[in-house]
Amino acid sequence: MKRQIIAGLCIAMAAGAFADAKGDEIAKAYYGLSKASDTKAEATMTILDKSGAKKVRKLEINYREGPEGKDAYLVFSAPADVAGTKFLTISHKGADTEQRLYLPALKKTRKISSSGKDGAFVNSDFYFYDLEDRHFEDNAYSFIAGDVTIADRAFDGMKFDKVEMKPIDASAPYVKIVAYANQADHFIYKLECYDKKDGALLKTILFVKVENLKGHLIPTQTLVSNNKAGTKTLLAMDSVQVDTGIPASLFSEKNLEK
Repeated sequence: MKRQIIAGLCIAMAAGAFADAKGDEIAKAYYGLSKASDTKAEATMTILDKSGAKKVRKLEINYREGPEGKDAYLVFSAPADVAGTKFLTISHKGADTEQRLYLPALKKTRKISSSGKDGAFVNSDFYFYDLEDRHFEDNAYSFIAGDVTIADRAFDGMKFDKVEMKPIDASAPYVKIVAYANQADHFIYKLECYDKKDGALLKTILFVKVENLKGHLIPTQTLVSNNKAGTKTLLAMDSVQVDTGIPASLFSEKNLEK
């Protein structure tokens, strides 16, 4: 009887070790995908409240792959109540990402603190945390299941590996994130984000359109659904350009208040 218990424990431990190793392998394949040196696009952000009322915002998006991760510089152009709002992200691998928001009505730049990363970005369903770059080392991974499908026509014919990601950072707003990585191209097309406060499903993030531009997989339509609030935000990028040589000087605090 004792041998059976020990054998059972060994099998369970071996299965757990395999699951973690497979989760790591899937995550590494995703993080190892080719990255554009920079990306520039015009974008439309559509915010739907619980009743279906719509707010539409226009912005320009600039990304640059810096030495420590992806930096971002966003500028809103419409409507009038957000025009001139600017957002800057500077990545630091292994340290807190810098985020600053310039509010033209106040003519002031606000630094987003670590404790404020669960705040809503310009009243959308994106958290500031969602707009930070991520690295393999930011999470612990566990394989959940393979050959999974997503019940959305945008993903017809795709098979996914389902992986649990647990953020290492204690200030993360999610206790865990369940990712769906496409077995064919290794890109993650769906994220289920669980609330750190109560463990319930908080958000679902779908990358409903992903384009291959110069060998880089770029999500050009991202849908964020707040499962608790019943709200949604769609970010759609148009006229996307990659590897254009955006100067590093654009991604600086001094540009926010120009």
